[in-house]
Amino acid sequence: MRVGFVGLGRMGSLMAANIAKAGHDLAVWNRTAAKAEALAAEMGATVAETPAALTATSDVVVTMLADDAAVEEVYGGDDGIIAGLAPGKVSVDMSTVAVATSLDIAERVGAAGGAHVDAPVSGSTAAAEARTLMIMAAGDAAAVRTATPVLEAMGSPVLVVGESGAGATLKLAINSMIYAINQAVTEALLLAENSGVERALAYQAFVNSAAAAPVVKYREKVFVEPGTTPVSFTVDLALKDMALILGQAAATGTAMPAQQACQSVMQSVSDGGMGGEDMGMTAVYMRGGR
Repeated sequence: MRVGFVGLGRMGSLMAANIAKAGHDLAVWNRTAAKAEALAAEMGATVAETPAALTATSDVVVTMLADDAAVEEVYGGDDGIIAGLAPGKVSVDMSTVAVATSLDIAERVGAAGGAHVDAPVSGSTAAAEARTLMIMAAGDAAAVRTATPVLEAMGSPVLVVGESGAGATLKLAINSMIYAINQAVTEALLLAENSGVERALAYQAFVNSAAAAPVVKYREKVFVEPGTTPVSFTVDLALKDMALILGQAAATGTAMPAQQACQSVMQSVSDGGMGGEDMGMTAVYMRGGR
């Protein structure tokens, strides 16, 4: 299949590489052209001049972008994905965006003759590299079937979750749990430390307990040895997601007091000058920078 990929950040570059490894004919576009060219050389891919040109030569075009504004920029305009669409082409957005944004893009893609799938992912950069991302695909059933071989090149399981917007909704719901777990781990770790339990020993108890979700296990070093691992998800990106989560909560009349509390703490961390740090640095902030 001819696949276009837009957005070669931490996650996107790994996901695009797996599409190429699966044997698909890959073309890429990135706002920073030099990054696209370097990764294309590694992956045996081609580089498109614009998202529209990328779409024109692709059967399926995938986007993995930072936020709603980036998605809107890439899909809209004279050089955007929608401008390059034709009947039979499928766009797949795997970004974390507002449900309303996802529905709007799906409507505009459909009006241009294409079909849209919202297929956000759950998992770390390690999962992206290992092709074990959990993918939530939503939209027109035929479009989801067309996109499935591409999605399966990037992750497993690929869950078909319903109509347009369902994937975006579930991504926000899952992230709300992850941010609550991040805050719970922070508080539990500080409680243990302040009570005289050594940090690493406390975390060993956590990862062998009934509370040991996968995110607790794979983020162990972030909490036990803060500052020694590459940033996997920043405080400011978490805040972006929390705004989307609470916006959807407001739109649906859903009370989320725990998420509001997590947002308040994370905002304090960002205001303290740590917005670009890993979100696990909430523990460092709350223990006073240690």
